[in-house]
Amino acid sequence: MTKEAHPKPAEPDPPGTKSCPKCGSTIPQLAVVCPVCKSDIGEKTAGDIRRDRLLKVAVFLKDWISFPAAAFTAIAAFILAAETNVLQILRLDTASVNMQFLRQDVINVGADDTPASRQGDEIFVHVPFLRSVLVNDGASVATVRPEFMCSQTGSNSKIITGHFYFIDIQTQKKILDDIEVDPKKPSFANVALRDMGPKDDGYGATKEPNTCLLNYSDKYGAKIATIKYTAGDTSPMEIGGVDDMRVVRRDMYCAGMAKGLSLGGEPIDCLNDRNLIAIEPVYLWERALERALKQSGEFRQFTQATATRIPGLILQDCAEGNCEQNVQEMTNALRHFTPNVTVWLCPPTKTELSKCTKTEFPLTSP
Repeated sequence: MTKEAHPKPAEPDPPGTKSCPKCGSTIPQLAVVCPVCKSDIGEKTAGDIRRDRLLKVAVFLKDWISFPAAAFTAIAAFILAAETNVLQILRLDTASVNMQFLRQDVINVGADDTPASRQGDEIFVHVPFLRSVLVNDGASVATVRPEFMCSQTGSNSKIITGHFYFIDIQTQKKILDDIEVDPKKPSFANVALRDMGPKDDGYGATKEPNTCLLNYSDKYGAKIATIKYTAGDTSPMEIGGVDDMRVVRRDMYCAGMAKGLSLGGEPIDCLNDRNLIAIEPVYLWERALERALKQSGEFRQFTQATATRIPGLILQDCAEGNCEQNVQEMTNALRHFTPNVTVWLCPPTKTELSKCTKTEFPLTSP
């Protein structure tokens, strides 16, 4: 006789635990997330159920919208790349440079060598300039040369040409390297006149008067920008050249001498058959001496020692309160100085070298 089998009753969960309805694992009684299968097993309220439904709808909409957005991005990138390729194929991705002149100003050169109390009347060089802006309306970077030329019709109907250079706005120094101008990004610089003269004197000229020619290059080679200006516009030809007080002083004291001669370095102020002369204010006598000695050596080397010149100093403004002190310092330094040095002390009222006080160093008397 067969004994009827009865199923073994399920063992109750240990106290403080329960079975996960998803995976059957024994988990803590208060658990709302199964630590084994990570299922959410907490009792949900009506608000929780409604929130879950909204979340599912939001995920669906996000997935549905992201596809056309990604497709649009890909299409836009393709169009931009295609446009660039078309410009390259048609050689339309060039640079196109233009320049505008804005306003005039002036740079004072020499302030670093002058005490602050005297900078107002002891600036040696005044450089008038125009503020300008370079604009690239093209599609590629332009490399602009740091100099250009302009022409206009003079009073005698002759074409007058000016050669100009750029000055860095921040450093106030001449720009020596080419200037890069990005597309649609203006580049500001100052413009100063280097020299000017009529075409008959060997100066080049633009094809038309009242125009400027600016050389630049892009990926396809060298180009020339023609900038035209009319009456009423700011004209670069009207800013004037350098007002150099050293030139004025050479003309004042160096009549009959060679002036501004350059042997490769700083120009010599005055040169005659005996002296090579540097002109400075009296409080800069040391700089004048340094210049004269250096240039005398350059002159001797230039003439291969066949000719020599005695260093000379023309010291101005010897009528102020500090003149006596500066002269005493200079005299003490040059009293037994070798080689010989000639010094002229010139008060402001003396505009001829013959009326200045001349002293030969070293002094013969103790």
